[in-house]
Amino acid sequence: MIVYQNITGAATTTVITKGGSVSGSINKILIANVNTSNAVTITVDLHDGTNTFTLIKEVDIPVKSSLVLEDNVRFDSAIYNLRITTAGTSPNISVIIS
Repeated sequence: MIVYQNITGAATTTVITKGGSVSGSINKILIANVNTSNAVTITVDLHDGTNTFTLIKEVDIPVKSSLVLEDNVRFDSAIYNLRITTAGTSPNISVIIS
């Protein structure tokens, strides 16, 4: 299972939906800032509809740079959504989850 998703604009986006067809049995999350002039601020969390468990909070990714998360990223996708929140001036990221 590999998920590819582009996210533009400041928003919270669910990249793996709880109870969906994509499993939370993941090894790596790559987040690339493809904006050519602005850094992007990223929060990655798990959300069960009521509670939020934060993996990383408000981490800045510089222009044309990437962040890789590969430690303790597996989760129970029957219970949690995996969400990414973007902030900054014209956020534009590519996400690859494997």
